[in-house]
Amino acid sequence: MKNTILLTVLLLFSTNLCAQKKSKYNTFDKNISLNEKRWDGSISYGNTIFIGDLSKTSTSKYLPNVALAIKFNKEYNPETSFQLCIIAGKNSGENNTTNANIASINFRSQYTQGYMAYRKAISPTGIQIPQLHLHAGIGFYHADASRTWTLNGAEAELSDEVSSLVFPLGLELSYYFKEEWGMVLGVSNNIFSRDNIDLYESNDNIDQQLVINLGICYSFN
Repeated sequence: MKNTILLTVLLLFSTNLCAQKKSKYNTFDKNISLNEKRWDGSISYGNTIFIGDLSKTSTSKYLPNVALAIKFNKEYNPETSFQLCIIAGKNSGENNTTNANIASINFRSQYTQGYMAYRKAISPTGIQIPQLHLHAGIGFYHADASRTWTLNGAEAELSDEVSSLVFPLGLELSYYFKEEWGMVLGVSNNIFSRDNIDLYESNDNIDQQLVINLGICYSFN
């Protein structure tokens, strides 16, 4: 009887000790998982190509349409992340008519755009491995725009502020040389909810802009 009680106490003590160890290891694993959620960011510079009613030929007078982009990515797991982005740049375009009876119209603008997007890895991730990400989101676009109308020597100019919802869809190719630093190439097509981004409305086209940027990326963790 005495031996039975002793064995029971020993068994309970061993069970309790194992439970404590298991809890400790589970907490440790959970903390590791939390630490794996990292932040990374990028700064890149490139060009904006406007695709709308006045984009048949980009006017050489206002080129290049430079664009500066700053992006931050919050990684939730190796495949999915959340992206915040701010872009500042220029747009321009024209109708490039050769008919003397049709007015020549060109526009230019200075814009700022911000968006948030879901970002999905479509290739393996890691150091010294080319990484390809797809992103899609929603944001807001604001620009100071002007349009010039010319016909038979007469010229008129219209200036206005333009705002619109914007829906970015794009790809990013990044390559980390080291654990922290790398290079990134981004291509994003931005679809607007309005047709007067170029201060010209038509039922034929939806205004869009293509942003192509090259820059550096950095991992904060």
